[in-house]
Amino acid sequence: MSIFKTLLAMALLLLSCAAVSASIQVQSVSSHLHILTGKDYGTNIGLLETSDGLLLIDPMPGEQYLAALEKAIQAINRKPVTHIFNTHAHTDHTGGNAYFISRGAQLVTGEMRPFGLFQHVVKSHTTTDNIYYHKPSNAIFVGDVFDTSWHPTFYAGGVAGFKNAIDTVLRLGDEQSLVVPGHGVATDKASLRRFRKNTLEWVDTIRLLSIQGLSVEQIMTNKKVIDLAERFNLSGKSPFLPQKAYQRFIERTIQVIEREHGSI
Repeated sequence: MSIFKTLLAMALLLLSCAAVSASIQVQSVSSHLHILTGKDYGTNIGLLETSDGLLLIDPMPGEQYLAALEKAIQAINRKPVTHIFNTHAHTDHTGGNAYFISRGAQLVTGEMRPFGLFQHVVKSHTTTDNIYYHKPSNAIFVGDVFDTSWHPTFYAGGVAGFKNAIDTVLRLGDEQSLVVPGHGVATDKASLRRFRKNTLEWVDTIRLLSIQGLSVEQIMTNKKVIDLAERFNLSGKSPFLPQKAYQRFIERTIQVIEREHGSI
């Protein structure tokens, strides 16, 4: 894909976002790739038109919005959904599987290449995270390995698994590749690199403060920790993290550090 075509795709992604209904947003990336987002979970759902059929990645807009999702798909392409792919097993990414399977779609868990997708399996957000690269659109679907609407959640794979997952994504495609996170706005590799850097700095900071003997409550009020957490607030939400979520982020980071390095 040329730089011009990539810029055009990014412009479409940002400017042509339209509400097909009150519950489903559609972003047109190209003639054969759309990203649909549901109201409830904000899960990014990939819709790909290929020679092998109409493919869905992570079809879960919210249980009560599945009919609206189907309607939105039909407004884009009158063909039925033929195949379903999941980036991981969490319900907010798999909850719509049964709905489309009941309408004739097949869940694909094996070889991806006949569908124009290249699959890479990593362990980071969960024990089995599937990363899908769609070469015709130069788009990479990464699931919750990367989230532009929330803090990183690398608890299954730890720091080593996180590094491997991000490095795997960075090796795919080129610098113009569109990186589609599990939730939040689609972006580029430069943003993914910043996410990697900020996450590793977060882990190192929490580890250092824990070694110094600070409690979770004390870490929560540390200015550097507060500033680091805010780096993940790409949409400028206020507040970004509820206190319980912020505390849990710190606690689970400490658990990861202890698991990988022993007691702090």
